[in-house]
Amino acid sequence: MSKLKAPKKEFNKDTDNFNVKTAFPVVVGAIAGNIIFPGIGGIVGGSIIGGLTGMSSNNKDRKMAKTPVFYSFHFGNDAMRVQQIRNIGSIEGNAPTTPNEWETLKRTGKKSVENWIDQNMKYKRCIIVLIGSETAGRPWVEHEIIKAWNDGKAILGIYIHNIKCPRNGTSRKGENPFDQIKFANGKKISDYVPCYDPNSINAYGDIAENMSNWISHAISNKAN
Repeated sequence: MSKLKAPKKEFNKDTDNFNVKTAFPVVVGAIAGNIIFPGIGGIVGGSIIGGLTGMSSNNKDRKMAKTPVFYSFHFGNDAMRVQQIRNIGSIEGNAPTTPNEWETLKRTGKKSVENWIDQNMKYKRCIIVLIGSETAGRPWVEHEIIKAWNDGKAILGIYIHNIKCPRNGTSRKGENPFDQIKFANGKKISDYVPCYDPNSINAYGDIAENMSNWISHAISNKAN
């Protein structure tokens, strides 16, 4: 297994780009309002219009953006849960592989699997680890995380145990796979990679609503 490259910067999990993008139109609107209608009324009115414009722009960005991503997951347990994530229209993920194709690929040898990962990850901007009950510790998931980090790609994790599989329903929450991968200084990669645990009542809806923002946040704030 390859060693992790040292982080380039500390990761700030509390950074929120959505607030920054919304604030700018508010300021511009307030200035314009004061010019057109001098006084407090113009400033307040302009601020409101600018804020609504900024929120509309943000919502449009979230709907229009299709950032290419690579999904990393435990194929044996979570393939059908992951397929539901693929159906989210605003995300452009790597093409699905059937169980038979994956098993055939593994039988052809380690190098073939590594080449497949290289080709499918090559042009992706963000790697999303979809975490089920047994994802942590899976050798190929760890390989994909380390490769993504060393290649300087954005990384994030999303727990999917509360997504209902048509055959098995929901599952138990698994361990954070980023806790098990460490740098030479003993720090965990989980210190630098965000991991989201969606609402248990409507996990799919929570993911569909927020995943574009999570991806944008990971790209803007990556530490590698």
